[in-house]
Order: sequence, then structure tokens, then C-alpha cells
Amino acid sequence: MSRLTSGWDVGRSLGRCSITGAQLEQGARIVAALVDDPTSAAGLRRVEISEAAWDSGRRPEQIFAFWKTEVPIAGAKRRAFVDDGALLDLFDRLGNDDRPHRVGFRFVLMLLLVRKRLLRVIGQRDGGASECWIVTPKGAQEGDPGIEVVNPKLDENAMREITEQLGEVLDGEWS
Repeated sequence: MSRLTSGWDVGRSLGRCSITGAQLEQGARIVAALVDDPTSAAGLRRVEISEAAWDSGRRPEQIFAFWKTEVPIAGAKRRAFVDDGALLDLFDRLGNDDRPHRVGFRFVLMLLLVRKRLLRVIGQRDGGASECWIVTPKGAQEGDPGIEVVNPKLDENAMREITEQLGEVLDGEWS
């Protein structure tokens, strides 16, 4: 495992509200959040907050991104844990962060958004030390200059590990 990918564990759900400690029951409305965590090699940690705690204003510090969802029901067909708007918001928030693990995370997220047809690749730029992919959001106007996304040139193992970690964060795996 490379140094870049060895710190991508943002945690799995503990099935408890991170604010109140109460058990999160199947089907319950919750807020899932990524919070800045300097003790984590990834720099982010995933937490879940009950809707009641969130609505009362009790929230974790250092929120990087959040989305509303429901605790999965055992045996029910899985559905997307994060909606398209939250994915695009997370992509935008990562745009000003040049830490290597977040650059890799943003690149893999960009590939996911291209696959979902929420972003479209319109070109590439080779800036010497770094290569950038240029993308535009769905519905962008003709002539839009696009958004540059650094290609961290991840090897196959790094790409697979980041993809798995992104899946854990976005699909809301519950152990």
C-alpha cells in the first residue's frame, strides 16, 4: 500500500449518534457528515447525527461536508446514500485543498461524477509538473472555461483503495 492511500480510512458507522450516543434505528432520518480530523491520516472522519440532535443545533465541530439520509433497513434494496447535489458540493469544496490525499479523493470523485454524467470532460492541460483534466457541470453554457482537476496520477492500487473508501463514505456502509 502506498503512503498516499494508507490513510484513507474515514471510519465506518458505529450505529450511534455522534452527539447524543443514542442508537440510530433502522429507517431513522440522520445527517451524515465528514469532519476535519487532524488525527486521521485522511484528514477526514465520517460521523452520523440524529435528525433531532441536528435540528436542535447540536452539531460536530469542523464540518467539511454533510448530507441528510436514512439509516439503511436490513435486507432492503440499497439506495444512494448521498444525492447528486451533495456530491457536487463535496467536489467543489475539495477544489481549494492541495493536500495529496484530498487531491486524490477529488480526482476519483470527479471520475464518479463524469460517469454519472453530472460533469463532462472538455479537455486536458499539461502544466509540466502536473496534468489537469478540465470538466464542466451538466448544463454549463457553451464557452464555459471549465473547472481544472489535478490528475495525481494514482497507480492502480491507489485508485482501487480510494474508490473503495469513497464508496464507504458515500454509500454509508454500516457494520
